Amino acid sequence: MRRTRFRYPITTLAGSTVKNIRALEESHTIDPEYSRKFILSKAAAGILEPFNQLERLAWEKRIRDHRLGTPPVFIIGFWRSGTTLLHNLLCQDPEAAYTTTFQTVFPNLILTQSWWLKTLVNRFLPAQRPFDNVSMDMDFPQEEDFGLMNIQPTTIYKFLLFPAEFDRIIEQELFTGDLPPAKLAMWKEAYLSMIAKAVFNTGGIRYTGKNPCHLTRVKLLMQMFPGAKFIFIHRHPYKVIESFYRFILSIIPGIQLQDIPAGFSQGKIVGLYDKMMNAYFRDREEIPPSDLIELRMDDFLCDIPCHLKMIYDRFRMGDYQRVSAHMEKYLRENPCPPRNKYDVEPETISLVDSYSSEIMNRLGYSTYPASTAGVKAERTIRSR
Repeated sequence: MRRTRFRYPITTLAGSTVKNIRALEESHTIDPEYSRKFILSKAAAGILEPFNQLERLAWEKRIRDHRLGTPPVFIIGFWRSGTTLLHNLLCQDPEAAYTTTFQTVFPNLILTQSWWLKTLVNRFLPAQRPFDNVSMDMDFPQEEDFGLMNIQPTTIYKFLLFPAEFDRIIEQELFTGDLPPAKLAMWKEAYLSMIAKAVFNTGGIRYTGKNPCHLTRVKLLMQMFPGAKFIFIHRHPYKVIESFYRFILSIIPGIQLQDIPAGFSQGKIVGLYDKMMNAYFRDREEIPPSDLIELRMDDFLCDIPCHLKMIYDRFRMGDYQRVSAHMEKYLRENPCPPRNKYDVEPETISLVDSYSSEIMNRLGYSTYPASTAGVKAERTIRSR
């Protein structure tokens, strides 16, 4: 029986290494209220440590020697922009290699211990993702930075564990390419290892990744993977800001090691959005036109097969008809789930209009009419 709540007695650090957890412990504060959760996570990692060593011994050389034979495809876009659906669809292609949810939780055990651990963990994983009811399973594709946090200590996803340090984490770790040389080398090694393991695990030949954090890593990825392909998918800024704000508030209580500060508001998300989108606009000028596709989420949803065929044709990924049946099967078995309905708060509209209006214009979106914002504000006040 799959659980329904997204709350656990331990965190995803249980799939990390003791060394990595110590590095996080030295640089971040664990609130007393969550010390038991942290200790249990650390203890679980310690129990699994011998298995980590066995996998390292068995696979280290093959992972170190691995090279991609086909340029990877990276799906980028701010959270809540349709990246998950697009990723899930492209990963239906038998030639696609990708990180799975199990790999991101247990990146050090994916190749040797999944045969027993995956079944056990799946029983504790919610059948659906909180807030948007998207199906979850240990074999489903997943964002890479969840796993990178369990291999090395540099990723902004740490703010889900340490929300009180959101500002410091974003300031110091958002731009991976600007890390000190030693930390950057560690990040590169971890990422290449993750990709190699994904290829070995799924048997695919073309790595297909989805990672909002890559919005600030375009230049770095082009250096690491010559000929890499990028698909940028976007949605109205009002909607992604509001949706992501509510989404992380539903995620954090399940894994947090710090209390969410009282000042954590949509303003922090708008600031992050502004930094990431401007980084993308700056760096996309260096992407060859043949290696970049930009999609509007609403257009993609209106005609998914047509857009998938366009992706295959533009990136020369083979005949789309070869894989269309896999895509159609996925859409039949995973129809868009009922979403939790919500209004875009007036505060979100005001913040985006004040700080991200230029981004909205560059993406081709218009502001909400003042009358609409007023109705939403009135509705919000009544509901309180």
